[in-house]
Amino acid sequence: MVARHPERSVSFLGTHQMLREPMRTAESTDLLDKSEQQAADVINPQIDATVDDFDFAAFDKKESTFGYICRCLSELRNIKFALASFVINNLRRRYRRSVLGFAWSLLNPLLTMAVMTAVFSLLWHSNPKSFGVYVFTGLLPWTYITDSIMMGSQSLVQSEAFLKKVYIPKSFFPLVAVSTETANFVFSLASLMLMACIVGVQMKWTVLLVPAAIALLFLFNFSVTLILAIATVYFRDLTHIIKVGLSTLFYLVPIIYSLEMVPEKYRVLFLLNPVFYFIDLFRALIYVGEVPDLTRWAIPSLITLLTLMTAFYTLKKTDKDLIYRL
Repeated sequence: MVARHPERSVSFLGTHQMLREPMRTAESTDLLDKSEQQAADVINPQIDATVDDFDFAAFDKKESTFGYICRCLSELRNIKFALASFVINNLRRRYRRSVLGFAWSLLNPLLTMAVMTAVFSLLWHSNPKSFGVYVFTGLLPWTYITDSIMMGSQSLVQSEAFLKKVYIPKSFFPLVAVSTETANFVFSLASLMLMACIVGVQMKWTVLLVPAAIALLFLFNFSVTLILAIATVYFRDLTHIIKVGLSTLFYLVPIIYSLEMVPEKYRVLFLLNPVFYFIDLFRALIYVGEVPDLTRWAIPSLITLLTLMTAFYTLKKTDKDLIYRL
């Protein structure tokens, strides 16, 4: 008889008291703060509700990749309130004891944009008003991507206390990281709209399509973050490599310059960068004010789909081994 995975056995065979005891232990050792404890209280009853209905015989059978994806999405849906609690807790901790608090979500990108606009508008001899919006429409998606990857790539390692005590879907913590940065990204976009109105740049109706672009970039970020979070469990030095890699990749994305400024023989390097297509999409909707054609939607959509399938396939292959590597 094949032994069931211990982490899953704890979650489905354990009683409510067994599931809650690790949370009390973690709380006593300062592994959890009050908000995380409340999130854990949301997770445990929802998992307990599935104990009686769980089919262990079906679990022992070989599961298809599509079936695994559906099960992961179902598990995440069951703990959606815990997801919201973790995201709110992350945002509170980020701005804890800060005088301005969440206002820094608006001020940080504005200050960064002001510095970059002042410097590069002089170098490129561009109008500071329009160039500021141009830089902002590229810098915000890039910051969203890099912050999601840097925070999410360490999410499984940093959540070791949770994963070793109760069963939580492995994709949950990378999803929390990306969702937290998504909230910051939305705040930053609000500051972009405010800045554009102040400097007199007219926004067109195409900004109404920005939520679709955000959803696409969210899925891409989650996919990349999940892959890197799994890889970091096996190779802890990857965190430092990612930081260097993102710093290098910044110069291969036309954020502070346009693609037309790059010599034609080198443009292929920029077109091979998947991030370019997402930034180009945001720039078309906000800065240019035109509806992207089908190709400009199809390329990032295809990249997102392939990355998402790769992420879940990787998670399926390593799901039972990850807990032993932490």
